[in-house]
Amino acid sequence: MITDKSRSFRLTMFGMLYFVQGIIVAFTGNFAKPYLNGFDIDADLIGLLFTLLLVPFIFKIFYGMLSDRVNLFGRGHRLPYIVIALIVSMLGILTAGFIDPGANYPLFLSLIVLASFAVALFDTTADALAVDITPVDEQGRVQSVMTSGRASGIIVMSFLIGWIATWLGYLWVFIIIAVLMMLPLFWVLQVQEPPRNRSGESGFEWGAFKALGKPSYLIFALYGIVSWVMYQSIEGIVTFYMSDMLNAVETQIGTYGSLKGIGMVAGAFGTSWLIGRFGRRSTAFIVAGMISVGGILFSMAGSVTAVLVLAIFWGITLGLHWTLYMVLAMSRTDVRIAGSMFAISMAVSNIGQALGDGIATGLTDNIGFINVFRLVALINLLVFPILIAVFKKAPQTEIIEA
Repeated sequence: MITDKSRSFRLTMFGMLYFVQGIIVAFTGNFAKPYLNGFDIDADLIGLLFTLLLVPFIFKIFYGMLSDRVNLFGRGHRLPYIVIALIVSMLGILTAGFIDPGANYPLFLSLIVLASFAVALFDTTADALAVDITPVDEQGRVQSVMTSGRASGIIVMSFLIGWIATWLGYLWVFIIIAVLMMLPLFWVLQVQEPPRNRSGESGFEWGAFKALGKPSYLIFALYGIVSWVMYQSIEGIVTFYMSDMLNAVETQIGTYGSLKGIGMVAGAFGTSWLIGRFGRRSTAFIVAGMISVGGILFSMAGSVTAVLVLAIFWGITLGLHWTLYMVLAMSRTDVRIAGSMFAISMAVSNIGQALGDGIATGLTDNIGFINVFRLVALINLLVFPILIAVFKKAPQTEIIEA
């Protein structure tokens, strides 16, 4: 049984599951657009791919429902899905490496989107497995390990991909990523899920979903979409800007990704300090302001060196924004449908990211990178009145805390 394994074994397993997620983020977030730009693929088509990549994550709620209800092959509700998803994502990424995007972009796009569906599946079921087997007193430790694992994947692979692409070519980048996707299987295949209490498998309490229609949650969802559109509109084009306008090479893009990853770790840990010092409301306003500041600063960064100087600041902003959003989502989750409702909150953020990435990437062709950065920084000011409404409808604990 997985619960019979040592705590260090379980923590390592979850850390590795999130490490490979970080590997994927390192490539898609830092290198994929420069890679495709090298084939002279239109920015609108690149934007389409990145919008489609996030679509599977919007539907995580359905993956959660599926794994909650279906014991796959009699092997469990989580582990079989994780194994299949890791294998499918590996095959999709590996095959895509042998496809010339310039000659057959639809096939390349299809393979990468297939891999994205698989990554979303193992992300969902890994989260659910952590909830299933983690004692209450270990939840904080597990969450820290998972977040650190993801950030470590981003830091390490952002650096390595830059050098691998330069010296061996991008084919080897795809091959190495595919091989690393198999690493968690060393731990996953050694464990067995504990049996479920049959009386607890009667299904969801559907009436609890009425919480999604309450004004407090709808306003929060609006904040989630708008804030993530704004963040991703900047984040999604930084390395594209470095490659297309500043002629950055892969090693420089890798350095940017590593520095940003370091900032993400600092931001994730700094969130709890900010909330403790200023409260959730003030922290939310600080983070929103940092996003606008980031847009202005990137619009003024006229060299690769200037962008690298901003990397840690921008990583801190991401770490703060992501962690704060999760904290706010948790406090608005109905405990009767905790897994499903939290997955919906994550899907809301994915919708925002999909819209922001696709729209901003396409706009670079029309108004240029600098104007996109400035426009997003300005429009992001809309987040402030939305936040005022969010905290007017906040749960009692946040009202007291703020």
